[in-house]
Amino acid sequence: MIAVIKSAIERPVAVIAVMALIVMFGFVAARTIPIQMSPDIEKPILQVRVNWAGATPEDVDREIVNRLEDELSNLSSVEEISSTSRTGSARVTLTYAVGTDMDKALTLLLTKLSGITNLPDEAKAPQVRTSNSDDSPIARLALTALPDTQVDVENLGSFLDTEIVSRLERVPGVAEVGYFGGGSQQMTIRIDPDKLVRYRLSISEVVVALRQSSAVISAGSVDQGKRTYAVRTQADLFTLQTAGTAVIRNDMTADGQLVPILLQDIADLSIEMQKRTSFRRLNGENALILNALREQGTNVVQTMQRLQEVIETLNRDTLAKRGLVLNLVYDETKYIESALNLVQQNIWVGGLLALSVLILFLRTAAPTLIIAAAIPISVIGTFVAIAALGLSINVIS
Repeated sequence: MIAVIKSAIERPVAVIAVMALIVMFGFVAARTIPIQMSPDIEKPILQVRVNWAGATPEDVDREIVNRLEDELSNLSSVEEISSTSRTGSARVTLTYAVGTDMDKALTLLLTKLSGITNLPDEAKAPQVRTSNSDDSPIARLALTALPDTQVDVENLGSFLDTEIVSRLERVPGVAEVGYFGGGSQQMTIRIDPDKLVRYRLSISEVVVALRQSSAVISAGSVDQGKRTYAVRTQADLFTLQTAGTAVIRNDMTADGQLVPILLQDIADLSIEMQKRTSFRRLNGENALILNALREQGTNVVQTMQRLQEVIETLNRDTLAKRGLVLNLVYDETKYIESALNLVQQNIWVGGLLALSVLILFLRTAAPTLIIAAAIPISVIGTFVAIAALGLSINVIS
């Protein structure tokens, strides 16, 4: 150590050059380091979600959650399984041991889920989602109607998907945009009990017939020259006309002719909005809430700047024409900037106090300036190490 100090004293020009390089590389590295509230901490957690419209929590727990837990309990490295059953949905959370290869765990989980066939037919296919510290949104938005307009935002679910969510998810650094509120359209089938009796049908027969009518069945493939064509039936019950002409049963008349009994013969069909189960308001006005999640390792400040630019563009063009406005009600960067400003303030105060102590005890200008210059240079130099290790600037680092 003494030899290093002696060598540095004998070569002042080289020392100045090294310090200049440290400062230069430090400033370059500082521009590439992500800025965020807290460090990235990948939690070894996977979530399985299943939607079952209209099912009670008891049915969800019995028919979905219990079966999933039985099938997934023997997965390797799983330390804990927890579940939540709600009306119309189930969520099973798998907590893995620290150090588990989550890519391999995800593959094994998907393979396991593909072999589960005893879930209710009405339930949607299980969806898997990874969960980590980035699941807290960096921005929360509220879509409301402009003053003096009569726009009902609760009926804008499709517009929200196609015009707003898709646009926000294209912002670099934004991983996902989820929204809450807003009803979606559904086809309502009101069966006439008298007509069921007349045609000697039961509700279960109607349900089975509709399920068969909406099935997609593969019929193999046909080779024609150098091309191979896949053959399958393509069901389409998404319109009132096609659903109404769905065949429930074929009856035979006295003269031996088959007469189909159609759904529209026994029921009234209509397109309606789903029943609202929750309400969200901003300043007393109905609102749709959107949460923007960031990609891991991105600069939150830069991502938020891009997001605000897109919000301004949407408000100026697409939304203004429909009497809507997208409000930014939560911005994580405000807290990040406030915390970092406080840290910077503490650094300046600490540096001035250290300089005062040096002047008080050394009482010489040259050594005081050398030590005072070493403090910011050492801080700037740490940016190179932070960038090289893939870390971020946050309230902890």
